[in-house]
Amino acid sequence: MNWFKYRLPNTGNVTHPVVSGASRVLVKGLGKGFAVAPFFNPAEGLLTIPYDFIPSPDELTIQDSPLPTSTDPKDYFRELEAIKSNLNGKRGKTVAARVINQNRHIDLNATFTALCEAYPDAFVFAFSTAETGTWIGASPELLLRVDGNEVYSMALAGTRPVSEEGAELQWDAKNTDEQKMVEEFISESLREYCTEVAAGKTYTKKAGAVEHICTPISGSLKASDTSPLSALLSTLSPTPALCGSDRRQSLQIIRDYERFDREMYGGFCGPIGIDGGSSFYVILRAAKCSPAGAAVFVGGGITPLSNPDDEWNETEMKSKTIINKLKNPEK
Repeated sequence: MNWFKYRLPNTGNVTHPVVSGASRVLVKGLGKGFAVAPFFNPAEGLLTIPYDFIPSPDELTIQDSPLPTSTDPKDYFRELEAIKSNLNGKRGKTVAARVINQNRHIDLNATFTALCEAYPDAFVFAFSTAETGTWIGASPELLLRVDGNEVYSMALAGTRPVSEEGAELQWDAKNTDEQKMVEEFISESLREYCTEVAAGKTYTKKAGAVEHICTPISGSLKASDTSPLSALLSTLSPTPALCGSDRRQSLQIIRDYERFDREMYGGFCGPIGIDGGSSFYVILRAAKCSPAGAAVFVGGGITPLSNPDDEWNETEMKSKTIINKLKNPEK
């Protein structure tokens, strides 16, 4: 059964779960409903769960879909070594990811509620199809929001524990350079399809127990006889924040060294054509669920300045955002 449920950031408006009617049809590409796209080949893998389904507030079924096993630390550090060797001191980054398995039953409704309560400024989502399996998460990262001809995105990168309240801490060179690469990529991608592309004021954005460097970016879609939305999404995703500054090389390293398929992690999802607008968020701080448990996906940007132990600890911090909110069914 195909279904979706979401809550936009800084709103109390949670969609009731929307499940498929008799047709149970997914739309290939973009259509009115809830779009989902994987990390690899998002254009080819883009699906829409149509909105003309039957509301069913209590029905959040979990697909029986295989989960990857937890990443062995040796495999993770081997990937970091390969990334740094490939960069060879040059400016750039590649994102290394890992999986952390949770061998326990998950209550999706309770988890969704917990994520909404804990992260009011995140995009909380859950969706399930036979093609993708069942996913749930709380993403801090907007990929693209479309309001008429105006588009909005953000460059989100760099990670550290949340600073003490009121503290004005400077970010280190590794994190600021990592975030700047993302900002440059998104601005350049928008210029292909937009005019008046502009970056706003950079600030520190909290996301649970960690915080990131964030720069809002906006533009106006160029006049066109055809909608550039699908092409723009494919150009943006995956961004350097989830892939790397050289997308082709980064994708190859990820394929060569990660012993799991990222599937939907690092792709994007969000409502399209619902309530007059469309919003797409990067699928991160997320878990894939099965009847037997959940696999939490987490990653971080690796640059020539990266310390392997620090990177491992960063992924541990990020994983707590979702792991600590996964709820077990009540007995």
